[in-house]
Amino acid sequence: AYAIAARRALDAELAAPAPAARLDVTGAYPMLHRALFASAPDGVGDPHVVLLSDGPTNIAWHEHEQMGAEMGIPVVTRDELTVRAGRVHARIEGKSDRVVDVLYRRTDEDGLRDEKGRPTWLADLVLDPIRRGTLTVVNRPGAGLADDKLVHAYVEEMVRFHLGEEPLLPSVRTYDLGDPGELAEALERLGDLVVKPRDGYGGTGVVVCRFATAEDRRAVTQKVRDDPDSYIAQETVMLSTHPTVIEGRLEPRHVDLRPFVVGGGDSSTAVPGALTRVAFGAGELVVNSSRNGGGKDTWVMG
Repeated sequence: AYAIAARRALDAELAAPAPAARLDVTGAYPMLHRALFASAPDGVGDPHVVLLSDGPTNIAWHEHEQMGAEMGIPVVTRDELTVRAGRVHARIEGKSDRVVDVLYRRTDEDGLRDEKGRPTWLADLVLDPIRRGTLTVVNRPGAGLADDKLVHAYVEEMVRFHLGEEPLLPSVRTYDLGDPGELAEALERLGDLVVKPRDGYGGTGVVVCRFATAEDRRAVTQKVRDDPDSYIAQETVMLSTHPTVIEGRLEPRHVDLRPFVVGGGDSSTAVPGALTRVAFGAGELVVNSSRNGGGKDTWVMG
């Protein structure tokens, strides 16, 4: 939705029509729609698909509403769902009670257990139907493993193990700080590295040591020493820059590219567009919107 919003914002300001060869980024919605419906449990010919959101309290609520409207599926909250006889039922305003076959989860809660090991409301809602084979949750519980930044340290090994081939592109050198040898090596040169919490998101807690203050470097070094299993360290990657309008002038600002890939069955398809994230601060390397970053429209030509 952010890539599409960037496209619409730019098109509204373009002085001339966009090139005919530019692919339509809104093709992402039909792709996701097909993937969701194809993920239905076995034997379900006409699945009922819903998008589960926290509602207006979620910072992505506007995106959830837009996605639901574009794909023609209801957006529901937890209060509108119940479990009866091993099936999830949705109470949608103005419509009769419907059995849910596919639940596209976009809630902040993504865990099945809380910090004390107790089932979360999400577990109470989906675990029994998943076990019975009456419900598909996208993404399936457990997929969040890939959000653990420690995965970066083992990407190349995973490619070799699962695909039996050498990686086509090298991964950014990532230190597993839970390994004593890796920790010792990283601490020796932490001033050249980027330190990230393994469970962080949105740029929270990221310290680019090369550009950090002495106080911030000391603080993050102590955090790593105290709890190395909770952090990773990576080589500093100098991002590309792109001309960006800053107070009416074009200035270079660091950017990164966020592509989108929809997977279903045994295949994966790249969306015909992407989002370029930009750091508005001069010299800033963290492009996340939660750290005052923004987005740029990105054209894929066909």
